Amino acid sequence: MKEVVVLTSAVLIVIINGIIGHYYPTSGIMGTPIILGITSVIIVMGLGRKSGSILKSIFLIVCALLNDFLIRNYSGGILDREGAYLITLYLFYGSIVSYLVLILGTFNSNDKTRKKISALVLFPLVMGLYLGMM
Repeated sequence: MKEVVVLTSAVLIVIINGIIGHYYPTSGIMGTPIILGITSVIIVMGLGRKSGSILKSIFLIVCALLNDFLIRNYSGGILDREGAYLITLYLFYGSIVSYLVLILGTFNSNDKTRKKISALVLFPLVMGLYLGMM
């Protein structure tokens, strides 16, 4: 139940950023690192030490990709190459912030070392593959 509440609140923040991005495109795009940082803190700290690091990593990936989807598809304005590169750049910055929060949360978790390492490898692997497809 705790996982549902934490993920719902994080997704709600991402959706609010998507709505802001629809009406104020520049604010939505440039707010991506801040929004991903806030959702990362909510997810990592909200789930606590007993929840798995892999679950935290998956939740962070879902929030980052949902934010990117909303910004790319529903943000106002013309999305030319320069705009697409700018969105990708801010997603990269937000991914760095999320990864740093994940590292701090993983070191404080009660997981075994193997699960900690797999969570710390999963996030940059998926985000790197996603950013490489852009």
